Amino acid sequence: MNKLQQYITTLVCILVVFVFGACENYLGGDTNKDPNRVFKDEIGLDALLPPVLVSTSKAHFDIAFTFSQYSQHISFVGETDSHEEAQLAGAWVEIYLSSLNNLDEMEQKAKETGASHYLGIVKVMQAYNLSLATNTWENIPWSDAFKEGEFSPSYDNQQEIYNAIDQLLNEGITELEKAPSEFNEPGSDDIIYGGNIDKWIKTAYALKARNAIHVTEQGAVAAADNALSALSNAYTSNADDFQINYNNEKNLNPWHTSAYLAAQTGNPAPVHSDQLIDMMNGETYPEADPRLPIIADNGGDTDYYGSENGNFGVNEDAPDNSSNTAFTDETFHSRAAAPIIMMTYAEMKFIEAEAAFLKANNGSESATGASQQAYDAYLAGISANMDKLGVSANAKNNYINAASVDVGAGNLTMELIMKEKFKALFLNPEVYNDYRRYDFDSQIFKDLALPADHNDELDGVWIQRAVYPSSELSRNQEEVKKAQKSIATPMWFYN
Repeated sequence: MNKLQQYITTLVCILVVFVFGACENYLGGDTNKDPNRVFKDEIGLDALLPPVLVSTSKAHFDIAFTFSQYSQHISFVGETDSHEEAQLAGAWVEIYLSSLNNLDEMEQKAKETGASHYLGIVKVMQAYNLSLATNTWENIPWSDAFKEGEFSPSYDNQQEIYNAIDQLLNEGITELEKAPSEFNEPGSDDIIYGGNIDKWIKTAYALKARNAIHVTEQGAVAAADNALSALSNAYTSNADDFQINYNNEKNLNPWHTSAYLAAQTGNPAPVHSDQLIDMMNGETYPEADPRLPIIADNGGDTDYYGSENGNFGVNEDAPDNSSNTAFTDETFHSRAAAPIIMMTYAEMKFIEAEAAFLKANNGSESATGASQQAYDAYLAGISANMDKLGVSANAKNNYINAASVDVGAGNLTMELIMKEKFKALFLNPEVYNDYRRYDFDSQIFKDLALPADHNDELDGVWIQRAVYPSSELSRNQEEVKKAQKSIATPMWFYN
């Protein structure tokens, strides 16, 4: 059994332990205590950390699977593709039961043992999970969520959650910057960074930068300044990327199972959206993108045709009116051992490009031209993503030097920045955050249009959020009803 298999097995065991631990509180003391079972107070930090990291990547994937349909990275048979509401119950369970619940236990253990670096990682992971949750449902439980005896926690509003995330990250950085503990330091149990604390500090700043740029609608210049400040301490290369690696054995990348293996067994499977493919095949923009054959397989055809969202498998521009792109066991994101990529150096460069652009133009996203910093960051983001995907140096240089890409600082636009970020963050729900905070503007996201067979209840506007899972409604009905809003209602951070 390899490391990742052991960690996922541990995750299941820990969930069982914690569920029985809750029952123990109800029954009282050591009533019926099983001497053969390990209790949560006997589980070390090194056993708790790996399952938290895995469950966070699974929550990221669950959200990405739905939001990548909304952002038109992928197309999938069913109602979600046409903007019907989605509960994302699996992501809710991963975030609250599998991640935040265990992180709460880790926090107490880390404090008790003086394990500052574990505590710092806990704070960063709490912040990351809260960010996933609030950008999916908006108002969510946090301040009361893990209070003992609290079974109907109140929901904090999104502004409060954003403030809490920033506070957690500041606290996490403080803990991570402390001297190492003599006996209790993360190592191989840290399946992302192998105990490299400097990379965790960079990740904290990367998340600060991401969350700062989210609130451009609350003040673009201030948001840009905050993002640029955080970026000065964030990722410096692809080696810093925040991702979980899978393997070719039993622990297969979830895109491999849901996109490639599902198709091989005759089950519904997502394919690439025509919005994405047309951005890369020379249709929407004049240059052909060398990343296209790396992320999509067209079965050896001459051209690439993506699927129309809301009209699965159809492309009216194709000779037979059908899409021809698919995920395979060799396309980058759907390989069995491909990583689930959560935050990257390339993303940080595009945040820098956007922030420097806004700062140079007094907050205007419709301006043309920006600072050299913005332009250099825009090109660096393209280069970093191409390097990560394995594009050859020659193909990369040809693309970056193309006239429609290498436009010069004086001709840089938000459209160009977001075009490249859209491609570099393929299958990342962060793209949907960009869409929402720029109000699905087709002047920024070229040729963006509502899907076919669009949800009638939305009356011609874009979907903005998930709805709370029915399980949460049954457990905490009063609070959920107060928090739930129409799927057409914009969230605080971009409203």
